[in-house]
Amino acid sequence: MNYITSIGLEVHIQLQTKSKIFCSCPTTFGEKPNTNICPVCCGYPGVLPVLNKKVLELGVRVGLGLECRINRKIYFERKNYFYPDLPKNYQISQYLMPLAEEGYITIPGGKKIRIKRAHLEEDAGKLIHRDDCSLVDFNRAGIPLLEIVTYPDIESAKEAYEYLKTLKQIVQYLDASSCDMEKGYLRCDANISVRPQGQKELGVKTELKNMNSFKGVRDALTYEIKRHIETLENGGKITQQTLLWDEKQGKTVVMRTKEEAHDYRYFPEPDLVSFVVSEELIQNEKIPELPLARKERLIADSGLSEKDAEVICSLRWIADFFEDCLKFYNEPKKIANWILGPLLEEANTAKNYVFDLKVKPDNFAKLIRYFSEGKINNIAAKKAFSKIAFTNEEVDKIIKQENLAQVSNEEDLVSFVRQAIENNPKAVKDYLAGKEQAVMFLVGQVMRLTKGRSNPKVVKEIITKEIDKGQSS
Repeated sequence: MNYITSIGLEVHIQLQTKSKIFCSCPTTFGEKPNTNICPVCCGYPGVLPVLNKKVLELGVRVGLGLECRINRKIYFERKNYFYPDLPKNYQISQYLMPLAEEGYITIPGGKKIRIKRAHLEEDAGKLIHRDDCSLVDFNRAGIPLLEIVTYPDIESAKEAYEYLKTLKQIVQYLDASSCDMEKGYLRCDANISVRPQGQKELGVKTELKNMNSFKGVRDALTYEIKRHIETLENGGKITQQTLLWDEKQGKTVVMRTKEEAHDYRYFPEPDLVSFVVSEELIQNEKIPELPLARKERLIADSGLSEKDAEVICSLRWIADFFEDCLKFYNEPKKIANWILGPLLEEANTAKNYVFDLKVKPDNFAKLIRYFSEGKINNIAAKKAFSKIAFTNEEVDKIIKQENLAQVSNEEDLVSFVRQAIENNPKAVKDYLAGKEQAVMFLVGQVMRLTKGRSNPKVVKEIITKEIDKGQSS
């Protein structure tokens, strides 16, 4: 029997603010436990929350970027549920009147994944389990979150992966969150069900939690889809449960039986008034060109391949850098090759993020132009780039200091060529026997003698000329 998979994702994104959603405590990551806390985020009796305006603005920005309708009147509710790491024993969230509704994301391939809602809420703290006890760190309590919930439009683990990747890019382009999963700035839960083809009603769903990477989401969903189908094929029934993904064992384990919405006993938060989202606030949130549109434009305008354009547009910083470079040297393919090659390689080798690179577009473009014009060769260009990548020292200064200018003058090179020929008679013999690669060996020897500064093309021409001249004499 064929089965249809239906997946809905709930993604929690930490909004990029300096303070928490309802108090002025900082949101800085990695501080000592229970240092970024106050009576409000610790839920002391008698304290009153106050909404952080920046949280509302960023929430509106993301909602607009996801093509959502922004609700003009919103309010917060108490979600009553025992959180051991949220001292109020309820969470301030939104249910009936979320900030944004009915949007969509277009994933690679053109499919639209509908977004049901995007609502604001506070995060809970963090439990640290030891052998004989559990410790609690309240630093995360009150961290501002935007929860983005899809309809069950996703039909495979691959589509879920593509959706998450696209969502992350959009949110980063909007400068609303870094989406760093290692720091918990983006977390994902998934609801999954399968049903026989032809059945309209969705099957019984399970919820997946504890997935720490996009790959983890893909692996967990792949496993759970297979488990659902095998259970149904063997005459069993799916039980509605919340499951954890055990990455080490590569399987899901039961956490608890899933509650329904009414189990949370939502009711309006009495300590917060309802809010009107003004037209002025919405108009003030300027939405930049988003990754998909930018990729399509770069392919059309710059002649980039789809693969190159996708990598360049994966981060807004890289895409901005690419287009700024074109202002100084309008050779899109050459600029792209250097960004996708030496620039990203240098960042990875130095174990620095691309964001940490200090080289400016004009300096980077000048280096590529010098290489293209033959003023420096490939080895020298890469050496120069390693010097300017994290300092932005003037490339002309580096070329002069390091003596990197390429030697192309035949008079300057001929003595080195003759030396290489004299020292390598076997290579000369191989060349005369018809082995073309022997010439490249000799080119390498000349490059070594000139410390990488000679022009390989010119060197090759001189080598063949000198060997032929030696034969004729």
